[in-house]
Amino acid sequence: MIVIIGAGICGLAAAYELSRHGQDAIVLERGRPFAEQSAGLARIFRIAHRRPTLCSLAMRARYGWQRWEAEFGAGRLLGSEGFIAVGAANETAAAMNDADAAFSWLDRSEISARISFVTAPWEIGVFDPLGGSLRIRRALSALARRVVITRGEAVSVADDGSTTLADGTVVPADRVLICAGVQTPALFGPLGVEFTPHTRFTYQGANASGAACLSAPEGYGLPLGSTGRWAFGQEVPDPTTVRALFPSLSPVDHVDCVRVNAPWLDSGGDGWTVARRGRVIAFVGSHLMKFGPLLGELLARAMLSDELPSDLMLS
Repeated sequence: MIVIIGAGICGLAAAYELSRHGQDAIVLERGRPFAEQSAGLARIFRIAHRRPTLCSLAMRARYGWQRWEAEFGAGRLLGSEGFIAVGAANETAAAMNDADAAFSWLDRSEISARISFVTAPWEIGVFDPLGGSLRIRRALSALARRVVITRGEAVSVADDGSTTLADGTVVPADRVLICAGVQTPALFGPLGVEFTPHTRFTYQGANASGAACLSAPEGYGLPLGSTGRWAFGQEVPDPTTVRALFPSLSPVDHVDCVRVNAPWLDSGGDGWTVARRGRVIAFVGSHLMKFGPLLGELLARAMLSDELPSDLMLS
């Protein structure tokens, strides 16, 4: 049996892909599924990254999202709004060009045309036509219905796969995958990562449905599906900046989660690391949601082999 610790996007996706290969897997979750790094209604999907490798992996992940749409029958999971990158446009364009990914340049007026309620201060941006808003709650709920989730808090994991729970129960396993976010280093060992609090605010006041997703020096924004609302996250919340960018919007809600800081992340804060000891694999990263279907496939392969897939070895 395979034990997966953590019911976020990576744990659920890996369990689902293992089930498609006829493998028995249980997901241990200490709290509510997808309540921490995977919290919220939506996430940005984008091919646009600052490393060609990530652009190429995102293109593969997009096919995975399309496959999940067909398999789950839960409606649209990947929106078609597009994605705009400003602030590091040249770096992003170079990476996309190296990966043979489609993109176009936008000037200030074209940026405003794709996000009608923004007062755009940026002269130029890169438009990723394959980007869009992921319906994350819908996708994670569909995954959760297709895997076995067991309530339990893991407190230690031995090299032989034995997992000890907080109540003293020991769960034996042939292999263990730890993708428990902030708990991963405590269960596995040092991974060169730290976690800090992060808040994404939700705004209303203009219909954001159909607006392009955005990444800018000031933060990142996206439409929340068909709700007409707009979510905007910043490393340090700055209401003054948000009012200047989106003067017609008002905050109505927020999501508290965590942000990953690590030396192995790229300049845009994207990436992951993976490590193995004995029968145990640890996986942790930042901005993983868009890669969910692909990471599920790669982690499932890792659990069924003594070798880690080369595509997992970013760091």
